[in-house]
Amino acid sequence: MSSSQSLRIAERDEKEFDLPEEDLRHLASFDEIEVKRSGSGQPCVSVSNHVGVVGLPSGKLLEIRPKAPCNLLHYLAYIGDIDDELVRGTDASVLIDGSFVDLIAQLYLHEVDAVLKRGLNREYLVEESSEKHLRGQLDLQQQLQRQGVAPKKFECRYDELSTETRLNKILLDGLHRLRPLVTNSSVRSDVNRYYGRLQQYVSYERMSLRDIERVSLTRLNEYYGDALRLVKLIFEQAFVAELSGRNRRVQSLLIDMESTFERVVYRAVKTVVDTEYYDVRNDSIGYLTRSESEEGLLSMYPDFWIRNRTEDVVLVGDAKWKTGTDPSRNDFYQIAAYQAKHGTPGVLVYPDVDGAMRDTYTYATGSGTDAGRGKLRSIEIETGDGASYDQFVQTVEAAIRNNLPESLVKAEALL
Repeated sequence: MSSSQSLRIAERDEKEFDLPEEDLRHLASFDEIEVKRSGSGQPCVSVSNHVGVVGLPSGKLLEIRPKAPCNLLHYLAYIGDIDDELVRGTDASVLIDGSFVDLIAQLYLHEVDAVLKRGLNREYLVEESSEKHLRGQLDLQQQLQRQGVAPKKFECRYDELSTETRLNKILLDGLHRLRPLVTNSSVRSDVNRYYGRLQQYVSYERMSLRDIERVSLTRLNEYYGDALRLVKLIFEQAFVAELSGRNRRVQSLLIDMESTFERVVYRAVKTVVDTEYYDVRNDSIGYLTRSESEEGLLSMYPDFWIRNRTEDVVLVGDAKWKTGTDPSRNDFYQIAAYQAKHGTPGVLVYPDVDGAMRDTYTYATGSGTDAGRGKLRSIEIETGDGASYDQFVQTVEAAIRNNLPESLVKAEALL
């Protein structure tokens, strides 16, 4: 059961909430969230294209859900943010009544449990202590400062095999960051239980992404690999706000759905296109305009574009994480500019909304031509949650493959 302290809203939605001023100010501090007053004077919260959980100073949580039903874990596995082996065969759907953070927590707990069963990493660390008998080396400077001329103990420095390692501290900090964000009471209880188990062997210390990057996995500790990939995702997406005047932090974890969807589409295109003859890119295709002094203005960045061996651009495409019945005016304007740059066909890719966005368009001009552009197709790719991860991959790649010119696609992919 979800916590009664949890409030819900969908991405790109607007909703009235009765919240204290401190909570409203905290929400307004996020670039992804806007707080204003409705016509009735009630506080109204609107969010951009991010999903996840925002912790509030009052102790409540604001859950932001995906606009379109999807399995976000499949998305993150497909683009390499988490190991795909973690989600294969896992019933981990992100639905309107599910919590993405709870699912991440369950996966993370599974990996922490696997580490504990294998045994925590131990390393020799330098320890300092006062001992009745000499142990290791005598720290002469500390001996003189602390023990004086009539010493009763030795100030020693020695190597001790310890679980107080960077790896274990990272593992513990991952649980620490999840604790205030989990909404399901059963999952929260498990997170607290594993946090307590780890604290028996390692003390808490605030860690960072740099600490993760400094970790070197060997054959002796490679079993930490999956846990590290998950905790890196937690560290990358988590925001920590210090409450002024209080010795307390407020945690939040948000995922940008728009950029995640764009990366899914880009990887699918790279997978199905015949890269022996074509190059798939997502950097700039050039400037929209040039001044009289030949200075380029307004670089254009399609989400993907394809060029051939002679470096001619043969197709441009854009991914749009949005729902609706037709591409928007801005969607058309943007892709039209990309197509006109090199006179190519174009593709707009949307999440699955039951075929409402699937169509083929020809540009209408006064002279009845396409103004140098090729045709434009709008397509949809599967975002549903019911399929397994392998089925999800097959469906996404088939949707891209079937809507690209056959000449661009790998021969084996057409079989």
